[in-house]
Amino acid sequence: MLKSLLTFPQAFNYLFKDKVCLALSLMPIVIGIILYGFFGNFIFSEAIDLGHKYISEYFSNETMGEIVTFLVKAFLTVMLFFIVNWTFVLIVAIIASPFNDLLSERVEKIYLEETLPSFSDSVSNSLTTFFPKILNEIKKVSFILGLSILAVIIGFIPIVAPVSILISVILLASEFLDFSWGRHSLSLQECKQDLKKNVPSYMVGGIFFMVIVAIPLVNLIVPAYATSYFTLLWIKNNEHSNKIA
Repeated sequence: MLKSLLTFPQAFNYLFKDKVCLALSLMPIVIGIILYGFFGNFIFSEAIDLGHKYISEYFSNETMGEIVTFLVKAFLTVMLFFIVNWTFVLIVAIIASPFNDLLSERVEKIYLEETLPSFSDSVSNSLTTFFPKILNEIKKVSFILGLSILAVIIGFIPIVAPVSILISVILLASEFLDFSWGRHSLSLQECKQDLKKNVPSYMVGGIFFMVIVAIPLVNLIVPAYATSYFTLLWIKNNEHSNKIA
C-alpha cells in the first residue's frame, strides 16, 4: 500500500525528467484538447442527458419506493458520469498510445538508470518488434474487452453495480500496465498472474485515476501520468523477478 502511495509524486516528477519525456507527456494532452473541441459537448452533455433520461424511465416511483428510487437514480447517474469520463480518457489514451508506449519505455530506463535511447531509436525498435507482438496483444485486448463488457452488464443490476466500478478500476489499470506487459512480451497468463498477485496496489492507482477522470480538462493529464505511474509501480512489483531483463 505504501509503495503505491509513494509512487504518485515520483511518477509525476518523471514526466519532467528530460525533454523527451515532457514532449511525450504533452502529446496526449494536445490530442485530448482537440477531441474536447470536436466531441466534448456530446460526450459530457448529450450522452449523460440521454443516460439520465433512460435511468429515470427505467426506475420509477411506481416500481420502487420514493427514497430507494432516488438513491438508485443518484448512484447510477454518478456511475454513468464516471464511465463517460473514463471512456473519453481511454479513447485519448488509445489514440496517444504510441507516445505513451515510448514514454513508458523511457520512464523504465530512467528508473533502472539505463542508457536512454534517442527518440528515433525508440521508434525504430518499436517498429522492429511490432509484428511478433500482435498475436499476444490481441489476446490481452480480448481479455480487457471481456472485462469491459462484463462491467457494463453488471452496471445494469443496481444491487451489484459497485462491482462494475471495481472491474472498471482494474480495467483502467490494465490499460496502462499493458505498456509494460507488451514491452516485456508477457503472455496473457502472465498478465493475469501479475494482476492477481498485485491487485491491491494496482487498485489504489486505479481508484485515484478513476476519480481524476471525473474532472473535465484535468483528466487530460491521466494518460501520461497513469502511464508513468503504472510503469514505475509495475517495475517495483517485479524488479526482483525475471520479468525485467
